[in-house]
Formats: sequence, C-alpha cells, structure tokens
Amino acid sequence: MKTRDRILEVSLLLFNEEGESALSSVDVANALEISPGNLYYHFKGKDAIIRALFDRYEEEMQVILRGSKGGLASLEDNWVYIYILLEEIYDFRFFYRDLPGLLARYPDLAVRFRKLVAAKRSTIARILKDLDRLGLLGVDARLKEPLTDQIITTLTFWLAGDALTKEVHDGPALIHKTVFQVMCLLVPYMGETGPAALGRMIRHFEETK
Repeated sequence: MKTRDRILEVSLLLFNEEGESALSSVDVANALEISPGNLYYHFKGKDAIIRALFDRYEEEMQVILRGSKGGLASLEDNWVYIYILLEEIYDFRFFYRDLPGLLARYPDLAVRFRKLVAAKRSTIARILKDLDRLGLLGVDARLKEPLTDQIITTLTFWLAGDALTKEVHDGPALIHKTVFQVMCLLVPYMGETGPAALGRMIRHFEETK
C-alpha cells in the first residue's frame, strides 16, 4: 500500500476510535511509525487528512445514493438499502460522533455535508414515492415530508444518540438496531401488509441481534 493510502487508512482508524479532535498529525505519524516530515510530504497537517477522508466518504456515498434509482422493488430491498447506507456511515463514523463541533471547525466541509444530507433526503423521498407507486406504502401527501425528515434525522444522528445510552453496541449490532428503527417508521403506512411485515422484521431482528 502506498504511503498516502496508509496514512488515510490509519487516520480513519484512529479518528473513528478516539475522535479526530483528540489527535494531531504527529499522533498519526507515530501510529504509522513514520516521521512527521514524511507525513507532511503527503498531507499538510491533520486538516488535509480530514478533507481527503471526506472526499473519499462523499464519493462512496454518492455511488450508493445513485444506486438506489429504480433498484428498490420491495420493502426487503429498502431494508437492505438502509443497511448499506448505515454501513457506509459507520465506516466514517468520526464525522458523525461530534457533528456540530466538526462542522464548526471545518466550515467548508459543513457546506458539502449539508449538500450530501440534501442528496440523502432526495433519495429517501424518491424511495418512498417508488414504494407508494408500487402499492407497498400508502403515505398521505401531507405526511411525506415529516416522514422523510424523521428518517433523515435517524440516519444522521443514530451514532450520537447511541452514545447517550447506557448500553454498549458494537458496529453490526448498532446498525441492525437502527435499520429496525427506520423500518418501524414505515409500518403505519403499509396498510394490510403492515402487521405481517412487522412480524418478519421482529423475527429477523431477534434472530440476528
């Protein structure tokens, strides 16, 4: 692996485990067992590393968002898609652990992050519209925007919310729990299929948690 890629991989690991605000570029260099000068040759400090990591996250998330177009033909497809979204967010979770603080420190990233959230919102709204068109959901037009807002809020703040609980969840368990929460938001709009769908979700949740 090239040194630049190693720097990004190790930085992502450290930031995810300890938070980016607690670490410096020297800490990253020490973890890599390279000199700060060597690191500086590739990245002019921690800020440059964080921006490079956001570039990677943004690119991967855009691919995922584009992949939803026309590809979700069932509630189960939607379930899997939420897993994919959350797994990508978890891979770059340090951005979300202290989101207000990080966006205040990096106003240029705040602009890009808000655009990405807007893209997620558009994707969720389109998915709900597609599920409605397929007869899998029946959402009153007046409730579509609040439902979309609630789903986006969950997808954005699930990591911060978990940090406030007494329970300790590993990544897969927390992702699984959050997928279940998002899907439960849709149950009231599933009509006659709602109870059966909820039963399937509960069984899956209990079997795999």
